[in-house]
Amino acid sequence: MAYTYDNEGNLIDMDMKLPETKRKPVRKPNAVPPKTKTIIKAQSGGPVKPVVRKENLSERIQRMTYQYDGKPNDKPPPHYNNPYIIDEENYGKRPKPFDNNDPSTYPSDRDQRQKLSTWDLILETSKGDKEQMKEIRQTLNEEYKRNGKKFLSDKELKIIGRHPVQQIKLPEVNIPSSITNNTITPPKVQVPEKSLDQIIKEKADARLKREQEAYDKEYGVGGIPKILRPE
Repeated sequence: MAYTYDNEGNLIDMDMKLPETKRKPVRKPNAVPPKTKTIIKAQSGGPVKPVVRKENLSERIQRMTYQYDGKPNDKPPPHYNNPYIIDEENYGKRPKPFDNNDPSTYPSDRDQRQKLSTWDLILETSKGDKEQMKEIRQTLNEEYKRNGKKFLSDKELKIIGRHPVQQIKLPEVNIPSSITNNTITPPKVQVPEKSLDQIIKEKADARLKREQEAYDKEYGVGGIPKILRPE
């Protein structure tokens, strides 16, 4: 009998026939495993997003019995290799930084594999959950205290406010108090001391004087030229 799991980590008997109304014909044969003729779609019509969860008490007892009291030929519990059911000790824990001298950091290690396959999913599914995000920040802050940002991704650094972009200080802008108090002082307008008519008369007299001086210089003073002199 073949077994698989739904997106909540529940065991499903794949030999059990599902109602035909839940099955949909495959429209893209190359996008599914060979010989797959029908598929089951999510209610939204899109792909089913996996839901990562922590093992329950019953599953934990089965796992620990298998790990510590089981015999070499014993079969593991049905949920043991489900990638979406995480051991309580591994749930919400970051993968260890890879170390060639430490086998527990290898992807072949079950604990490390669980952390590697679910950590990013946990970061996404924990958004909006204050308690889970608090635990995640605590885990990331502890890693930051140990090794700085050496083993932290950009996403993880942003969660704890340690990303370089978040450390940039914007220049301070000094705003005049007259603007902040909503009182803008109008510019001073210089009022001329003379009237407009007086200014026009003075300019006209100065122009006439220049013309007379130029005329006298060219034609002389007195006699007939005096009659045609500008007045």
